[in-house]
Amino acid sequence: MALPREIPESPTVQRGWFLNTTEICARTDDTTFDVIIVGAGPIGSTIAEVLARASLRVALLEEHPNVGLPDHCSGLVSPRTLDLAGIAGERVGLLRFSRARVWSPGGKTLWLDSNSVQAVAIDRPRFDRLIAERAVEAGACLMLETQACCFERSARGVQVEVRAGAHVFHLCAPLLIGADGANSRVARWMDGRRRNETIPAVKADIAFRGAGTDSIEIFVGNDVAPGWFGWIIPMPDGMARIGIGATRSPRRYFEAFLESIRSRFGDFVVHETRQAPLPLGPARDFVADRVMLVGAAARQTKPTTGGGLYFGIRAAQLAAATAVEAIKQGDCSKKVLVEYERAWHRSEGRELAVNHWLRKGFCALSDRGFDLIVELFGKPRAQKWISHLGDMDYPSRLLGSLPTLGRKRVMLPETMEARQRAGLRA
Repeated sequence: MALPREIPESPTVQRGWFLNTTEICARTDDTTFDVIIVGAGPIGSTIAEVLARASLRVALLEEHPNVGLPDHCSGLVSPRTLDLAGIAGERVGLLRFSRARVWSPGGKTLWLDSNSVQAVAIDRPRFDRLIAERAVEAGACLMLETQACCFERSARGVQVEVRAGAHVFHLCAPLLIGADGANSRVARWMDGRRRNETIPAVKADIAFRGAGTDSIEIFVGNDVAPGWFGWIIPMPDGMARIGIGATRSPRRYFEAFLESIRSRFGDFVVHETRQAPLPLGPARDFVADRVMLVGAAARQTKPTTGGGLYFGIRAAQLAAATAVEAIKQGDCSKKVLVEYERAWHRSEGRELAVNHWLRKGFCALSDRGFDLIVELFGKPRAQKWISHLGDMDYPSRLLGSLPTLGRKRVMLPETMEARQRAGLRA
């Protein structure tokens, strides 16, 4: 079943509901649910599907007229992510990659080759819609062009003030789940004190006039993208998704990045440019009484890349399992919901710690240090390990298996003397 591009007149489509604002306001029985989920991206829709299949009444709110649009994601995921989401690669996959190239500030290059496909460029809007369709088929009520504005706890649960066009109405449920992204309204309401790091990023879709590149390209350096990196992800028909993150003046670095791409890969036309924050986390708390945060709303993203789809879908599954039990018990207090938070940290906490360690080391590197790291990992023995153990979701598997390279540990230097040799900033 395909989702309609607009909310239809009929309130029901098979088992799922698409309610327009007039019907919601006229039918007060349709304003009470077991769970209200804000955000119909893949995270929110995954939760909605699981809860609906457990026979819970689920309201899934999406502020945009179309699920999956606008598309802020670079759309590069691992095959493991598609498996976890239950989406066949041939339905959304555009290109598959088993290699990437890293460019150091000094012009050195490092090829990261693998024996298997490590990344898939996907049609992200279609990916989002396929998961939302499953949620609707399971029985979730999807409300498009519906914005959650205000939240208030009450004796009945959480009351959500909703705006759809000129209409304002209220929904109520024992449990509210925020899956509304990096700028989550639910998260700001739950914990207005959050001060997690965010990397400003500028992204664009481009069309090469010539051959361009057919591999993923990564650019590092303090004069290229301070505190982050730049990237090129090839797409079909000479298109590419490019972007750069920087801890300061991202637009200025982006303009310089465009010229760098032209000098290396030829001329191109910029089709669309957009800015989007890359949230780094995780958040201090994922839950409060009657509230859960999932995905980018909980900052469940990799500190090394800002990617969050794999971590987010895993979190969605864990959150849904906890939510089902909480509703069945009639207890949506923090002491019950916190089991989801603990389960996520048990599952992904170690990997997150490795990512934090890598980010800390990355930010300490000078341009000379970047050149040295690229040279070191270009050695034959390191290349052999990378080809066998490289994993974009779990870099710890590679790092844990690289104890020595010719009697030298492959790790960021820790002594002052070693830091100076490697070009690390003091």
